[in-house]
Amino acid sequence: MSEDSSADTSSCASCGIAQVDDIELKECATCDLVKYCSEECQKNYIPQHEEACKKRAAELHDEILFKEPESTHRGDCPICMLPLSLDLECVLICCSKLICKGCNHANKMREAEASLDPSCPICQESLTFTPDEYEKFMMKRIEANDPVVIRHKGVEQAQKGDYSSAFEYFTKAAELGDIEAHFELSLWYRDGHGVEKDKQKEVHHLELAAIGGHPTARYNLGCEEWDNNDNAERAVKHWIIAAALGDDSPIEFMLEMSEEGYVSKDDLAAALRAHQAAVDKAKSPQREAAEKYKRAAELRDEILFKQPENHRGDCPICCLPLQLDKEKCCMNSCCSKFICDGCAYANQIREAEMRLESKCPFCREPSPSTGEGFDKRRMKRIEANDPVAMCHEGIEKYKKGDYSSAFEYSKKAAELGDVDAHYILATMYLDGRGVEKDEKKSIHHTEVAAIGGHPHARFILASYEESNGDMKRAARHLIIAATQGSDSSIKLLMDGFKKGFVSKDDLAVALRAHQAAVDETKSPQREAAEEYYRTRTTS
Repeated sequence: MSEDSSADTSSCASCGIAQVDDIELKECATCDLVKYCSEECQKNYIPQHEEACKKRAAELHDEILFKEPESTHRGDCPICMLPLSLDLECVLICCSKLICKGCNHANKMREAEASLDPSCPICQESLTFTPDEYEKFMMKRIEANDPVVIRHKGVEQAQKGDYSSAFEYFTKAAELGDIEAHFELSLWYRDGHGVEKDKQKEVHHLELAAIGGHPTARYNLGCEEWDNNDNAERAVKHWIIAAALGDDSPIEFMLEMSEEGYVSKDDLAAALRAHQAAVDKAKSPQREAAEKYKRAAELRDEILFKQPENHRGDCPICCLPLQLDKEKCCMNSCCSKFICDGCAYANQIREAEMRLESKCPFCREPSPSTGEGFDKRRMKRIEANDPVAMCHEGIEKYKKGDYSSAFEYSKKAAELGDVDAHYILATMYLDGRGVEKDEKKSIHHTEVAAIGGHPHARFILASYEESNGDMKRAARHLIIAATQGSDSSIKLLMDGFKKGFVSKDDLAVALRAHQAAVDETKSPQREAAEEYYRTRTTS
């Protein structure tokens, strides 16, 4: 039978028998051109049909591959019903829903204004998890074959370096229809993470992701056609689809190629129009507000996580960093200067050996002989708006239980820039001593103190982030505190490493920086002072 007659699907392509009640014809498994009455007829007809079959199969494949997706693989936000943008959105682990940053921001603002606990805006499930509760919840969703959570677990395993386990999670998520998992697998087959490199499987998963509306997968397919197959026509078709989904990458590349004459002006114009339309569809006032808030938060974090100097600074005599232990430095009421115990001890020895009058080792002012004299000198400094003296007076008032006066002195000292005063205010706002409890103000003053180089304030921020389940931010705070010489932060970082939220490299960096900070505070004079005070204490 000739190939021309194969277009007639009402009869067997091999033997010509027509489909009747007792004979059912089956389509070719690869194309839609012919039908067969039996496996034997199909086998006999293969040599005659093979070339046309392959050609039609390729056409059918391209019809599916180059069909314009209705939306990106992310779809629409289930709250505002607008297309989700390609930027990182909020995944709600409780119900595996993806909501836009605008709706997520609006929900957080609503909860903050009404003093509500964080909850899912879709299913109203509480979003307050401990790390253990979060892990149990994740495993429960995985056991229920939730593809989004399974893929998310794969990402977590990959971040820990367990590529074999991550690959299994991605494979399972892809089998359950997760488009993002197909894209991840394409990268893994490309780079050989957890699996051998395989170009054919890489392209296969790229195509499935692209068909499902993944714009980056679509862009990568265009690059594959351009770089490896030298097929500019197919590459441009992929890029136009990716641009129509809102992806910036193909636009940038097509602009370059247009200048070199590889992409026509019409194709470029079509891509630009489609891209702008996709971007405009994803806009809303709520999302713009969220973007402004995000940028403000990023700027704030740039300041918050910048490595600071020690808030105590250096000893003005030996010019070495002052120790964190308050017992190892003293404040002179005459000039409000902190000096290390090494320099203070050396000065005492010199005065004793030479039988000199006791004087400040920095400004050479004679030391008062009575406590009353020290108090008068400190009040003189306070009247001169000395923030260190004010903070010290606030501490003395606090120790005596006069919290109202302690608050006033600490507040004035903080306004004048004293970092210790900010830390004291944070404590008073948290405990409600001398002022009404206010967690927001407590966090504010803790952050200002941390930015100013107060390592214990940094440690407190880490504990706060840990209680909120943000282990990444907690680790960042702890690493900064450790580089300032905080022993407590090192202990928590080691615990974090055991629990898996602090990497081996981050821990190693923190340990080296901590040791360097401790070594910088050492000197023969300070060691001599420590030995002297230890001996005096035990005798």
